Order: sequence, then structure tokens, then C-alpha cells
Amino acid sequence: MNEKLVWFDEPAPPRTTEPLSRERIVAAAVDLADAQANGEITMRTLARELGVRSPMALYRYVGSKDGLADLMADHAYGLITVTGGEGWRPALRALGLSGWEVVQAHPWFARLAFSRPPLGPNAMALYDAALAELDALDLPAATRMGFISTVLGHVLGSGLALLEERTMRAGIGGATDEDLAEAAQPYLDRVAAEGRFPHFLKWFNDPEHEATPPQTFEKILDWLLDGLATEV
Repeated sequence: MNEKLVWFDEPAPPRTTEPLSRERIVAAAVDLADAQANGEITMRTLARELGVRSPMALYRYVGSKDGLADLMADHAYGLITVTGGEGWRPALRALGLSGWEVVQAHPWFARLAFSRPPLGPNAMALYDAALAELDALDLPAATRMGFISTVLGHVLGSGLALLEERTMRAGIGGATDEDLAEAAQPYLDRVAAEGRFPHFLKWFNDPEHEATPPQTFEKILDWLLDGLATEV
């Protein structure tokens, strides 16, 4: 591994002239990322938010921008919970539902979870707690981790879709579904006049097309758990 991960060293002690800490930097970074549609921040903006002249002062505590990403991701991992003592299915269902709450609050977490290794203490504790609930099944090691990865894949994939949609909406100025529909209407009218995509237009013009779909996050999670139960 070419990069030295942030977990390998403790941060340098703060200088008396710098009211900084690793915890304060991460908290400010999380708030900044939450406020951005695409969840991206710069070290310069973060330094300004913290009242620090130079971004270089932050590197004493986080090592690099990737180190900050690791710390932010681990902060989010620490917000996910696993139910203990009730069996593997309630444990993984809690993992899925609490994870979905986290990525809705912090959509950027999904991107970091895919791009950074889950080696922080909160991530390791989460995996450890989930694996503990699967031990009683006496399944192969790869299968046990596969159960967890299936649920987290649903969480993080849904979170990444949420992040990309949020970025798209900010980019085109369509904050609501009504805004998007209004912006698309002239194009759809032209498509209809040309006689193209009749089945799509039939669906779009159906007054029920905006009804609540059956495949909610929770419903898909239950489908996944039903499938995993066949392995048990």
C-alpha cells in the first residue's frame, strides 16, 4: 500500500496558537459536506470555516485530504447500528435501516465508503458486531461477510444514487419532481408529436405514475433478507 493511512498514527498535539483538533476538523468537514449538493469540499474552504489561515495547518491532524475522507467516512460508520442478541436477520435489518438513515443525512458517505478502505475503528466495530450475530449460523467466512456486504451494498448503492440525483437536481435547477416535469414538458410534447416512445409517454401521462412505488428501500431490504435466508 503506497499511501500511509490516517489510522496508523495519532495526530500531532495541537499548538497553543491553533484551537484545532482532529475531532473539530472532522465535525466541520461533515457540516460542510452536508451543505453541498455533491458533498465535495476543499481543504481551503474547510480551513476558512475553522478560522485557520492556511490549509496546511489541517494536515498536522488529518495527514492528507484522503486522511480527512477516511475520518469522515468512519464518523458516518459510527452512526450505523446493529441489533444484538435477537438473531442474524433483525441484526442485518437494523444495519440496513440505520445505514439508510445515515446516507440520507450524509449522502457523501456513500461515495467515500466505495472509495476508501473501511479500516477505521467505527467501521471495524460495525463489521465485528454484525459478524458476531452471524457466528451462530456456522456459515463459511466468505458467506458471513457476503451477508453483510449484500445489505451494505443496498445501503451504499441507494445512497450513491441519492447523492447523484441531488447533484443533478442542483445542476439543472430542478429541486422538486414538479420542477423537473415542468422543465421536461416541452421536450416530451415534441416527442409525443413525433410519435416516438409511445409506451413511455403512456406511463408518463398516467395520473397514477407518481404513486408510491412498491420497491421502497425497506421493501427491497426485506427481499434481500428473504434471499439470504435461503442460504441459512
